[in-house]
Amino acid sequence: MPPDLIYESPQPISDGDVIAAIKKDDIEVLRLVPIQLGFHHENWKFIQDVCVRLSEHPDAWVRHNSLLGLSYAARFRGRVEKNIVKPILLRALKDSDSDVAGTAQDVIDEINLLMDWRIGGAKKQKMIEARYEKRKQD
Repeated sequence: MPPDLIYESPQPISDGDVIAAIKKDDIEVLRLVPIQLGFHHENWKFIQDVCVRLSEHPDAWVRHNSLLGLSYAARFRGRVEKNIVKPILLRALKDSDSDVAGTAQDVIDEINLLMDWRIGGAKKQKMIEARYEKRKQD
């Protein structure tokens, strides 16, 4: 049986502490960094840059939370750069960890809504067209 999880509100973290955690590859800290930044940091670009960097981390939990950090930057700061975020999210859809891939889809859906984008729209459209063609043939 897993241990009881206790929710703790994300706490602010300084830029220096973030950079130090990245340099040391302190996984315990890095797992929380995207959430802490997403909730508290005022600079959307810093949040985005850190989350993009952490999106390729070997630890799945770090990758997972880096995607959430991008989502929080869009939600709470109202900005992320499509040309940078889109490839990260599309790549994360193919992540070897199913939780990361599932979160990528959730984040894509949320960012599409928040930013009025259509990331992944072509794939969805192809699926709709394929179903239509199949029904037409039946």
